[in-house]
Amino acid sequence: MKTNKIQFFNISLKLSDQIFFLKQIFKGKSYMRATHNLFLKKNINLTQPIANVGSGKKSEYTKYICKDDSLIKNYDFFKLDKRVTKIDLEKKFKLKKKFKSIVLFNVLEHIYNKEQLIKSINKSLKNGGKLELFVPFMFRYHDDPKDYHRVTHTFLAKFLSENGFKTKITLIAVGQANVVSEILFKYLKLGIIKFFFAIFLILINYIFKFFSKDFINHYCGIHCSCIKIK
Repeated sequence: MKTNKIQFFNISLKLSDQIFFLKQIFKGKSYMRATHNLFLKKNINLTQPIANVGSGKKSEYTKYICKDDSLIKNYDFFKLDKRVTKIDLEKKFKLKKKFKSIVLFNVLEHIYNKEQLIKSINKSLKNGGKLELFVPFMFRYHDDPKDYHRVTHTFLAKFLSENGFKTKITLIAVGQANVVSEILFKYLKLGIIKFFFAIFLILINYIFKFFSKDFINHYCGIHCSCIKIK
């Protein structure tokens, strides 16, 4: 199986991380989404034309992965506006041109025929092209239009390898306290309360990191950085 060592990413106590996190909270982002957006800002920089598959009308995360919005072509189930090309992600497809980069964030859990989707993504990528994929794990059921799956990082490593990708996996928002934060954030209404609650749990999470043997087995989401190899 062609995959790298599993990594994980958490929000740190650095001032820059906390300022970014605070802004995300006041925008109404979940704990997992805020953590993933920070991960994208720090680690992903795409400079080639990008296919944003399952994009919705406007994807905020694109500004963290690409500084030039004109490089991004959006595809989704629905023709939400002129910037989005309608495509049925449950059926076999091939984009009109091959891309060097494809983004598939918060989509796979909504697709029943997930293997067909990944095969179509592979055919729409140039050789050596990049697939950046993200799925939630410890996250509430959400119809958009349907919610079919939760998969583990071990499943994704095997699944992506079998479909022609070399994959580096990063677990997002890892640790028992981070999982609790994701669950409870929905019920905390004031942004400032969410922020201080999250800071408290980040500190608790450091304790779990050193004393819990299964710390890394608790996580909110999974990011896969993939290279097409066949």
